[in-house]
Amino acid sequence: MLEIEDLQVNAGEKQIIHDINITVESGKIVVLMGPNGSGKSTLCKSIMGDPSYHITKGRVKLDGEDITSITTYEKAKHGLFMVFQEPEEIDGLSALRFMRSAYLKLTNKKGDDFLKRLEEAKKMVQIKEDLLANSLNTTASGGEKKKLEILQMIIFGPKYALIDEFDSGLDVDSIKKISKIINELGIGSLVVTHNPAVLNHLNVDTVHIINNGGIVASGGPELANRIEKEGFAWAQKKS
Repeated sequence: MLEIEDLQVNAGEKQIIHDINITVESGKIVVLMGPNGSGKSTLCKSIMGDPSYHITKGRVKLDGEDITSITTYEKAKHGLFMVFQEPEEIDGLSALRFMRSAYLKLTNKKGDDFLKRLEEAKKMVQIKEDLLANSLNTTASGGEKKKLEILQMIIFGPKYALIDEFDSGLDVDSIKKISKIINELGIGSLVVTHNPAVLNHLNVDTVHIINNGGIVASGGPELANRIEKEGFAWAQKKS
């Protein structure tokens, strides 16, 4: 399992994340919901090792091993992957070359294995061929960038994934399709969203509500129903 224990995170001198505890079991989908600016993306980035954030307390464990302080590359080698809310654009490096290089380095497998994984992933995501040939994310729309991220997740085959706002920029049909992929991959997933409608398409195990950097409620999918009816106002009152 992926365990986030008593995590506190600072950005500079300001504390952003306060004593967060979340467990993502292998094969389970855990959803983290909250209003904009509540700390959802910060939590994911700090877990993945973004140098903009500093973990001041607590730890992150992957299958029992403390990975809090190891590098982002080492975390990826251990089987952790992140779907970014705003994927980076890299001019001059094609998406295909990037994915091939990353896959071979992470897995120590051969080019033929990558091509097989790529073909399988392309069928699942149904992505445009020109997006693979072009510089990474530079010509892609918001929705196409998300599809490229999901394509990478399928190809790399992580044990656990931090999936930040995958629905952003996608139409309803694409949200359903990617939700189906997340369900079928069967990896431990922490899915971040502020849109309760996304949960209609995911096989959700647990829902956590975050506000002002701390968890204010935890439960099952019924929490999303409350958010849909009442918004996050009640959670703000509790924080």
